[in-house]
Amino acid sequence: MILIYLIAALVIGTTQFLIRDRRLTHIVATLTIAIQWMLTIYATFHRDETDLSFFKFDGLAILMLWALTIISTVVMSHSTRYIETPLHLDLNKMTSQYYGAMQILIMALSAACLSNHIAMTWIFVEITTLSASALIFYRRGKGEIEATWKYVFACSISLVFVYVGILFLTTAMQPGMRESLDFESLEKNASAMDQFWLKMAMIFIFVGYSAKMSLMPMFTAGIDAKDEAPTPAAAMLSSVLMNTGFVAFYRFYRVIQNSGAYEWGRGVVLAVALISLFIAAVYLIRVHNVKRLFAYSSVEHMAVAMLGLAAGGIGVVYCILHVVIHSFVKSSIFLHISNLYRVYGTKQLSNIGRYIRYSWTGTLIVVLATISITAMPPSGLFFTELMIFKSMIDIHWWVWLVVAMILLTVIVWAISRDMFALIFQKEEEPAATDPKKVDMPLLEMAGQLLLLFIAIWLGIHTPTYVMDLLS
Repeated sequence: MILIYLIAALVIGTTQFLIRDRRLTHIVATLTIAIQWMLTIYATFHRDETDLSFFKFDGLAILMLWALTIISTVVMSHSTRYIETPLHLDLNKMTSQYYGAMQILIMALSAACLSNHIAMTWIFVEITTLSASALIFYRRGKGEIEATWKYVFACSISLVFVYVGILFLTTAMQPGMRESLDFESLEKNASAMDQFWLKMAMIFIFVGYSAKMSLMPMFTAGIDAKDEAPTPAAAMLSSVLMNTGFVAFYRFYRVIQNSGAYEWGRGVVLAVALISLFIAAVYLIRVHNVKRLFAYSSVEHMAVAMLGLAAGGIGVVYCILHVVIHSFVKSSIFLHISNLYRVYGTKQLSNIGRYIRYSWTGTLIVVLATISITAMPPSGLFFTELMIFKSMIDIHWWVWLVVAMILLTVIVWAISRDMFALIFQKEEEPAATDPKKVDMPLLEMAGQLLLLFIAIWLGIHTPTYVMDLLS
């Protein structure tokens, strides 16, 4: 099945790059979603089976694949309206390139989540960098060009770190262990590896994948990218791409859990989580751009997830669920930024205000999204954070819990301040163009509400099947 999927995805992606008719491009784009649903359903009914030796439909892969498929379906439906925005460029050519890059990105994300081999995971994560760069470059402006080169440079350096980490991992292995680099074999042989080289491997792999996860030290790679990318693409970068980076690191972290370096490894993860949380708090207080505001919010939530991973126990289960729920909330928010731009013609918070006057449907989504992203009840993130904090209490991490809660309080205040000012307060400075009253199309509103509903539902009443996948 994986071979059929990869061939079909590459054929559709290549075809999209060659088509120069927008209507035909939209028709072909539906095939992208069709094959994605086929793969997801197939994986669901073939759980724990291995395909092509390098891919396995395990619980984590299936869960992430469902999140990717649902989000990409909504994103593709939003893309249809987004790319109709008039530009001083060949719209037919840009449309084909946009959909072609989106198809390759979705394919690479799927394969990376399903990969059961550390080198294969690295290859597909690298492909996500190239396809995401084409999406960031979509509008061809000065800011987009700068953001694209920053993203390519930072992610390429990061993936070089991962490559070096894999080399250190092979150095840590005994001669008889080098038959396979699949994660199951690595977990099985972890205790017999050279602990020094295994620690070195973790440092390099963690630093490398931090660019995709939006964690310290390489979090800057994604901030400009999410700011300058088209909002549907930014929704993918701030949700499912981060999920894939998390999966890539988590599968390796399980190797550390089975080795003598576990206590050391969890200390590294804890330190990175707390520093990332501090960075997010500092930037969120001073940020002036709505897209960058939520880009830094991604740093916050991945840091919270890392706290659960470091704490262990039930914290690991809710760490993964936190990552999944966050992806639904954040993709909905970034998709809604398109409507904000239609109303105000700007992303600057100082030029945005009294949103309730111009779009009551949009205001409803902003209120729900603000409650969800700040982890207030009934947000699903409230329940996952609560269980992550419980896991920290279980191992008596009282000091780190207090530090994390203080930083989260600052973050909640900063986001709430800006969002409620956006809804109710008058603009601090008039925008270049007057705000326009805009009614959201029903399809867009339904898609964004669906994502928020799923995020709330997964927290309040996590389905038994989802908990089974997590366990």
